[in-house]
Amino acid sequence: MYQNIINLFFFVFLTNTSSFFVKNSLYTRKPVLCLSENTDNTDNTENIHIKPIPKFHRFGLHPRLESPNEKGQLTWYPIGFAKDFGRKQKRVTIKDVNYIVWRDKKDYFGLRDSCSHQGSSFMKGESCKNTITCPYHGYVFNGENGELVEIPKMKCVESNLHNIDCYKVVEKGDMVYLNTIPVVNSTMKNELDESSIFVEPEYFSSEQRAVMLCEEFEHYAKFVTVNSLDICHIGFVHTFGNKKHPNPIRNSNVIKLNDTENHYKIIYEYIAGENSLVNKVYKIDNITVENEYTLPHSTVARVKFGGYTSTIITHALPVSTFKTILFVKAYRNYWSYSNKESNFLNIFYPFEYMVNMIGDKFTYNTMFTTLKQDKSIIDFIDKSSYEGMHGKFSIVYDIFSNHYRNNYKRFYEEEHMF
Repeated sequence: MYQNIINLFFFVFLTNTSSFFVKNSLYTRKPVLCLSENTDNTDNTENIHIKPIPKFHRFGLHPRLESPNEKGQLTWYPIGFAKDFGRKQKRVTIKDVNYIVWRDKKDYFGLRDSCSHQGSSFMKGESCKNTITCPYHGYVFNGENGELVEIPKMKCVESNLHNIDCYKVVEKGDMVYLNTIPVVNSTMKNELDESSIFVEPEYFSSEQRAVMLCEEFEHYAKFVTVNSLDICHIGFVHTFGNKKHPNPIRNSNVIKLNDTENHYKIIYEYIAGENSLVNKVYKIDNITVENEYTLPHSTVARVKFGGYTSTIITHALPVSTFKTILFVKAYRNYWSYSNKESNFLNIFYPFEYMVNMIGDKFTYNTMFTTLKQDKSIIDFIDKSSYEGMHGKFSIVYDIFSNHYRNNYKRFYEEEHMF
C-alpha cells in the first residue's frame, strides 16, 4: 500500500515538473498572428499565418556598431538642409541629446554639445576651420576627433578624460546627416558607411526642380513618418484629396528594393480628387502613387500622371519623444524649364525664370498648406499611452505603414518608451 502511495506521488511530481520546464523552455516562442502581405483586392479574406517574435535591437537610444548595424547604416539621422550649415556652428538635437555641427568648405564636423571641462554649450563659442572654442573658459577642441588641443595659458596634458564625443557628419543629396555612434578613431570613422544613405533619383535628374521647406510637429517621429505612408488620409485631411473615393483602386505587395538596405516600396492606383492640380489643370483622373521608405525616417511619395511626376521626399528628425522636425523636398517636372521635353510652356522660353519662379511659388504654397493640414491631425494623436497612440485595429490599406512600424519597433524602440 505504501509503495503505491509513493509511486503515485512521484508520478504527480514528474508530470508537474515536466509541464513547468516545457512552459519555461528557452526554445518556446509565443506565436504571433499577423496578416499576410498578399494585398490582392480581388480576395479580401484574411490569410493568417504564424511568425516568430523578432529580435529587437534597440539602436534608437543605444547606437552601436554590431549586426545588422555593423556599418552604421541604421543610425544616420537627417539634421537639416545643406544650405543651412556654414562656418557658424549650429546646435542639433537628436532624441534629447545635443550636438554641435559646423562646416569648413566641404568638410563637416560634429561634437557633443557639452564641454568636457564644465559642460558648457559651444553655441556662443567660435569655430575656426576644424576647431571650436568653448565660450566659458576658452578651451579649444579638434572637430575631427574631439580632442582637447589648447587650454589658455596652461600646458595641455593629453588625456581621454579631456576629449569630447565626436560624430561623423556628411552631406548627401542636399541633406546633412549625423551618425549617432560616437567615433573614437579614424578607422571607426571610415567604417561608418555613408553610401547606405538613400538619395532620391530625382536629385540627379536635370528634368526635376525642387523646393524645400520644413515643419515642426509635436509628436513622436514614427507617427510623422507613418503619416507620409498613409494613403487613405489624403481624401479627408487634404483639400486636393478624393473624399468620395479615399481608398486606392488597387495596390501591389510590399517590394524590397536593393539600392540601399531597409528600403521598401508599394505602388497604388488612385483616383485624383476633383480639386487636385491633376484633375483641374491636366484633366486626368487616374494616377499612380509610389510610396517608399528607408529607415529610420525617410519617405517618398511619387505621383505619376500622364508624362509628369510630382514627388515629395520627407526626412523626419526625432528631436525628443514628442517633438519632430520634418524636412521636405517637393520635386516636379512640369511648370519648369529644367524640363527640356516639348510642351506648351516652351512658348515662354525667353521668360523661363518667371515660369520657374511661378512654379516654385505654387509648389511651395501647396506643400506649406499640406504640412499645416497634417500637423493639425498629427499633433493631437493620443499621447497618453503607447497602446493608445497606435490604435486597436488596422485595415488592408494600412499594410505599408504597418510594415514600417514593425521594422521601426524592431530596430529602434525601447521596451518601455512612454
